[in-house]
Amino acid sequence: KPTTKPTFKPTTSPTISPPTKSPTQTTLVPSGAPTKSVSLEITSEFSIASAHLTKRTSSNPTTSPTLQPLDQGYAQLLQSQNNATLIRLNPIAQNIPLKRFMEWSLLNQTEQAYASDDLGYSQDSWNNPGNNTVEEWSFRDLYDSEAEGALGLGLDSEAWDCHINHYYGYWWSDLAKNGYDVYFSILGWDEDKWDNGSSEPETEGMEW
Repeated sequence: KPTTKPTFKPTTSPTISPPTKSPTQTTLVPSGAPTKSVSLEITSEFSIASAHLTKRTSSNPTTSPTLQPLDQGYAQLLQSQNNATLIRLNPIAQNIPLKRFMEWSLLNQTEQAYASDDLGYSQDSWNNPGNNTVEEWSFRDLYDSEAEGALGLGLDSEAWDCHINHYYGYWWSDLAKNGYDVYFSILGWDEDKWDNGSSEPETEGMEW
């Protein structure tokens, strides 16, 4: 049955005390010397601003660098803080054929004739590399007239295969013979993927 009177008697005074007559004030005391503000300084003619910040150093700085300086002609692949792998750079890749990457309008008539008549380029496909099917073939697989056009533009077999064909006209054994397989292995390729097209590594769909 419900009770006829409350179980607990009401209190005669509120549980919570009334607020103070005046609010309390918080006093802020500066701690030591004020911090220095960040200063921006124009460091070059291109108006690049660099912030000068105070950087805390470790109590026991190391006396030698973690990574050793590289010999010329090598690239360093960082695998962990204290473990790195060196691979030899492809010297052909360092020698970019600048003429191939000039706009069509900057080529002279003879160069345009090599590009259009021998290699099948149009102004659009020249200005947008990767849009001419001739680029799918290695230099050794070009017709004589195509090879002549490539040479006329300063593209010998090494330059063509590296910068135009990107070695896609090679079998994996060709890559291995020339020592190029190491670069593609790092990108996730292997012989089965390369020769048989079984699949492609994830890097093929990645931006730079």
